[in-house]
Amino acid sequence: MKYFLSLVLVITQLTSYAQLNKIKELDMTHILNSSVDRLGNFYFVLSTGVMQKYDPDGNLLNEVKDGVVPLTLLEPWNPLKVFTYSNKSKLIKYWDHHLALLVEKPLEPSFSITPRLVCPANEVHKAWILDAADYTLKKVNLATNEIEIDAVLPKEWAIDDSNYVFMREYQNRIFLLDKNKGILMLNMLGKLITTIEVKGLEYFNFMGEELCYRENGKILLFDLFTGETRKMADLPEPGNILFTIITDERLVVGRKGKVIFYTLNQ
Repeated sequence: MKYFLSLVLVITQLTSYAQLNKIKELDMTHILNSSVDRLGNFYFVLSTGVMQKYDPDGNLLNEVKDGVVPLTLLEPWNPLKVFTYSNKSKLIKYWDHHLALLVEKPLEPSFSITPRLVCPANEVHKAWILDAADYTLKKVNLATNEIEIDAVLPKEWAIDDSNYVFMREYQNRIFLLDKNKGILMLNMLGKLITTIEVKGLEYFNFMGEELCYRENGKILLFDLFTGETRKMADLPEPGNILFTIITDERLVVGRKGKVIFYTLNQ
């Protein structure tokens, strides 16, 4: 399929939105990171240094209290090998599905001057690095210490006030999140496909062929192939929302002091 330099983002109005039914509310404060794996299990990292894993119904499965923070990026998509990275310690860590530490290794210094973000590639022993020193995106081989791809970000996304907080490879594309501007979608050579302009966002996730994100109280799903955007749900009191994660069965909403699990009914 051809990718165009830009796609028109069309908001598709649905005749009805998903009905939300609350099934669990957890008291949880100072959440630093949140994510979901491909099985629908949810992960939260607290400022106390605890990382917790919950099933889709909000039941605690596992937790770990040591060696988690400082933490910059959490990627549990592969539930058997949870990935974390800290741009303070420059350490990559892998955890098993019980959240026991499997591997801890420093990032090779020759890869990057200022490695702001590191995320796993969809190939064994490979990763993506965002170097904030010159705003380059690199694909590296962690086993051989080789740089395979080295691309410069579009100039309007490589500025001093950029605040990149998340990165992910998905369906042969790279996605970068600048909290001040929005989401940048690149191909596997680091070339621009399109952007989604949304400010204040700290996380997004994927559901099938759609990118799921929040704009104020609206839960929006962007189709990666058509470029259309549809609204899944409206949430009240958007000013209190810290993050949202949506799967095909659940919507999880982080608010001040709590995390709420909803089922989705069309």
